[in-house]
Amino acid sequence: MERLRIEYGTGYMELNVEAFFPCKMPVMRKAVRLINSYCSDEARAELLSELREMADVYAALCKMYREIEEALPADTPQRRHWRAQFNKTEVLRRRMEGNIRLISGGKKDG
Repeated sequence: MERLRIEYGTGYMELNVEAFFPCKMPVMRKAVRLINSYCSDEARAELLSELREMADVYAALCKMYREIEEALPADTPQRRHWRAQFNKTEVLRRRMEGNIRLISGGKKDG
């Protein structure tokens, strides 16, 4: 799924999945209302599948960055670099998990 198309009464919105997710919670709360109200169950299931795949990639990257960091000597610029990479990726992974939780926990209206 490259784009998620949300069609509602006054128009539509297309989200580029890889660019939009993971997003911060205030933005996600707004988007999840539209997704849960106007997207079909099939579209939501496909979106959740795509997001879970992306979350798995973030988790694998975190593991790889952690292993590289731990293999380097303490307090070196290289170790700090890989620690920073791990921290950035961990933030994205946690954000993605929150996005998945909101979409999968939402109620389908009417």
